[in-house]
This record gives sequence, C-alpha cells and structure tokens, in this order.
Amino acid sequence: MVRRLRNFARKIKGDAIQKFWDNRTTDNKTTMKKRGELMPHWFIVLFAFLFGAAVGSFVNVCIYRLPRRLSIVQPPSHCPHCGTVLTIVDLVPLLSYIWLGGKCRYCKTPISPRYFVVELLTALLFVATVNRYPFGLEAILVAASLAALVVIAFVDWEFFLVPDEAVWALGIFGFVRYMLSEPNVYGAILSLSGAVLGGAIVWVVGFFGKVIFRKEAMGFGDVKIAAAVGTHLGATWQMLPFFLFSVFIGAVMGIFIAFLQRRPLTGYMPFGPAMAAAAAIMFLAPPSVAEFILRLYGIAQ
Repeated sequence: MVRRLRNFARKIKGDAIQKFWDNRTTDNKTTMKKRGELMPHWFIVLFAFLFGAAVGSFVNVCIYRLPRRLSIVQPPSHCPHCGTVLTIVDLVPLLSYIWLGGKCRYCKTPISPRYFVVELLTALLFVATVNRYPFGLEAILVAASLAALVVIAFVDWEFFLVPDEAVWALGIFGFVRYMLSEPNVYGAILSLSGAVLGGAIVWVVGFFGKVIFRKEAMGFGDVKIAAAVGTHLGATWQMLPFFLFSVFIGAVMGIFIAFLQRRPLTGYMPFGPAMAAAAAIMFLAPPSVAEFILRLYGIAQ
C-alpha cells in the first residue's frame, strides 16, 4: 500500500511538472515568434551577449568593492595597484583584457583572470536567458538576477561573505518577476512565503548541523541567499530541486577541491557559490532538469 501511494504521488508530481512546462513552453514559443517578427533572433542573441559583457564589467566592480565597503560609483574605475584612472580603451569588456595581455597598461601588473571570466560568464548567462525567455521584462529581471548571483558567488568564494546589496537586488527582482505571472495578492503571498520557507529551511539545517557537528554548518549568508531565491520560486515544489541541486553541486565542488589539494577537505567551504549555481539552473533549465535531480535522489521516477 505504501509503495502504491508513493508511486501515485510521484505520478502526480511528474504530471504537474509536465503540465507546467507545457503551458510555459507554449506561451514562450508564441511570444518568441511574435518577437521574431520584429527582429531576428540572432540579433537578440548578439545584443544579449554584448550587453551581458558590459554588465559583467559592472559585476566585476561590485565583486571588488562591495566586500571592501567601497562605493560602486566613486571613484572611477582605476588600477588597484598603481591607482591610474582607466580610460575607455582599458575598459572594453573582454577585448581590453586580451589586447593588454592580462596586464595593466600603465604599471604592467598582471590583472586577475577573474575579470575576463566574470564578463564572459555574465555574457553567456544573458544569452541563455534570451534563449529561455521571450525578450521582455521577465527576461530582463532574470538576467539581472543572474548578474546578482554572479556577484554573490564570487564574493562568497573569495571572502566568505554574502553582500547584502546583491541579496536584496535578487529578492526584489524575484518578487517583481513573480508578480508578473501572478499579479494579485496570491502571487505576493506565494513569493514572500517562498522567501520565508527558503530561509527557514537553511536556518534549521544550519542549527541542527551546529548541534550535531559542534561547529558552524551554515552561515547566515546562506539563509539570505535561500530567502532571495525563494521570492523567484515561491512556496512551491520548485524549492525542493533547488536545495537538492545546491547539495549536489556543493558536494562536487568539495570533491574537486579535495582532489586539487590531494587531501581530504577539512576546512570551511563557502556554500554560496553552490546555491547560486543551483538557482541559475532553476531559472534557466527546463523542468526536465529538475526531474533529473529528483530521480537522482530517488524522489521521482
């Protein structure tokens, strides 16, 4: 009897996921077709890549300045080593790094490859966004949310710190995005309850982890990330694959780091990058990917 009930529940969940995806795909394809009548898709993709690279340059500013509590507006972009204010030639996304050979044009100090990686990653995420969503307000909100996730991931990886500015932006974008699909009180409640649910789950896991292992298991920054992502996903079944993806990606990262260090991973590892990657997957991938992680954990067939 228990097995029959479990199979029945899995079937219902699978049908619900498929129905959601079918409806969303139909709406997206219809809207994309209309957009395509106004401008070719290759032009949208090219624009998304170039604009994403430009946004990636701003993301780099946020990654460098936010954890150091510096203004992201003033002073103008400058070399952190010699202090020389950079010109337009020095700030062309992607190309400047290649032209300059990864070095400052003035003091010849090597520039971290992170700057190039962030610009390229943001550009590719923007391209993935316009391929997943119709070119419109929702696509803009998703792209902006992905840029905030890049800031969160890189800052947490380097400083073990989650910048509040990026988390607030991610949460606000999620709330507005949810209100686009459910423009009523129910949508607002669902989005905000998703924030409460996401934050509460991570906080509870961190609390019991600290009790069991007698050391910090989850930082409060992870709670904030989960809450912000919850505004996008709402208090729905989508929260489950998000957390499962986070754990899976975190485990893979831990194994990879241990392999590079050639010894067991004994110190702390930031969990924010894994949560950011999981959120990006939930924003961009079709539900079939969510079904995969559910099957991987034996929850769905």
